[in-house]
Amino acid sequence: MSWLNYSIRRTLSSIFVLFGASVVIFAIIRIIPGDPVALMLGETATPEQIETVRRNMGLHLPIWEQYLIWLTDIFHLRLGESLIFNKPIAELIAVRYPRSLQLAIMTIVFSTIIGVPLAIWGATNRNSSKDYLALFFSQFGVSVPSFWLGVLLILVFARWLNLLPPSGYIPFLEDPVANLERAIMPVTALTVINAAIITRYLRAEMLEKLNDDYVRTAHAYGIPRTKVLYRYVLKNALIPTVTVIGIQFGGIIGGVVIVEAVFSYPGIGQLILDALLRRDYPVIQISLLTIAATFILVNLVVDLLYGYLDPRIRTE
Repeated sequence: MSWLNYSIRRTLSSIFVLFGASVVIFAIIRIIPGDPVALMLGETATPEQIETVRRNMGLHLPIWEQYLIWLTDIFHLRLGESLIFNKPIAELIAVRYPRSLQLAIMTIVFSTIIGVPLAIWGATNRNSSKDYLALFFSQFGVSVPSFWLGVLLILVFARWLNLLPPSGYIPFLEDPVANLERAIMPVTALTVINAAIITRYLRAEMLEKLNDDYVRTAHAYGIPRTKVLYRYVLKNALIPTVTVIGIQFGGIIGGVVIVEAVFSYPGIGQLILDALLRRDYPVIQISLLTIAATFILVNLVVDLLYGYLDPRIRTE
């Protein structure tokens, strides 16, 4: 199968997955307890007022009809307005989403910078103290909850050492230094677990490749060990690791809710949490769909890149 046909097939598959995600998101939101109209109008609202607003919002219609209207509006980029924030949802997403995206990009960059060298270090020094150190880090990283690590970072660096601000956000263009100061602790909390996963996965892949026949043949022909390691072993081990990194990136976007809540970081995760607490259905739906679309898009790019780097995957 050509790479073009493979790309078309994967793209169509991603579109169907996104459609399925929209159905699930819309259905789950509808079964959450609580009436958004009653919450919006307050306890003093009369049943007649509540019913009038419900009809204006289309909440009296059957669920399938509400879904079709919602999907049509999204297709025409009519995302609606927040029930609580009294702002267009597109404006809220445009402000909050880039903040979470910054955390995700920084996390993936630092996770790769830390995880790849540690994996190489451990794989090339198997069963040594260096390897045990890499294994300890990977085990520690996957075992420690990000929210617990976030609280610990606040206690150490914000309260005891008074080196970093404990929470908040300042736009990068307004003050780059202040922006990075407020991003470094959330990024650290997310980086530890993601770097640990990369370390563990890449180390295992490299150990498997080091035992392959082509590596022994390369050594038999007198090819330098460093060249074999970086040109053949690492290159082949990185191909499946790219998939893991892509999945992690999408997972970070979807998992920033807790970390943003710990650090009072006003990203899309905090927006979802606020909307959930106040039953702001439209904001919850569009925010979750944005995260789902990001995850699917990242995985599509990774799949296309994987298919390009390893033609064997196109036959699966």
